[in-house]
Amino acid sequence: MVALPLLLSLAPASAGSSRDAAAAEGAGAPLVVVRDTPVAPPLQLATLSGGTFALSVEGGATIVHFFATWCEPCRVELPALGRFAARHPRVRVVLVDVAEVEASIQRFFATLPGGAAPFSHVLLDRDRSAARTWGVSLLPATFVVAGGRLRFSAEGEVDWDGVPVSRLIGPLAEASPARGMKASQITSQEER
Repeated sequence: MVALPLLLSLAPASAGSSRDAAAAEGAGAPLVVVRDTPVAPPLQLATLSGGTFALSVEGGATIVHFFATWCEPCRVELPALGRFAARHPRVRVVLVDVAEVEASIQRFFATLPGGAAPFSHVLLDRDRSAARTWGVSLLPATFVVAGGRLRFSAEGEVDWDGVPVSRLIGPLAEASPARGMKASQITSQEER
């Protein structure tokens, strides 16, 4: 785990203060149950591909994963998260890059097998406002959202190749539409 600079809020968010005991064990950080399943914080950011993404409150499962290309644990974890996304096409996997320029992010994905292709979207949290809103104090940080509510979270690397994670997230995805987003949720630069 890599601590973010103190510019991020270190006070726990509502999700962070309501965590239960570990729900999935294995190598890396466990996914933990978010007690009382609060409504997920808003998430509307520009995408690396030039559009805008807004997190849907509709059913299905979405993994919101905060990372940075300079974060070594993030760099190690992303290929495994990509494999998870390929095995679970009904789960949207949204990456949120924290405070980096697009050129650095594009260069990083050019080095990954498959690039950014396994992920639904790569979002740009240029000013760290989304990370603060979601209570992110360490990278990587992961949140699982289903039906617009926080279900699981983790600080640190998650074992995306492990069976426990698939068992937790798989049932949430059963009601999920395919990974593609509705046109109303993503707009290109030309539409703005």
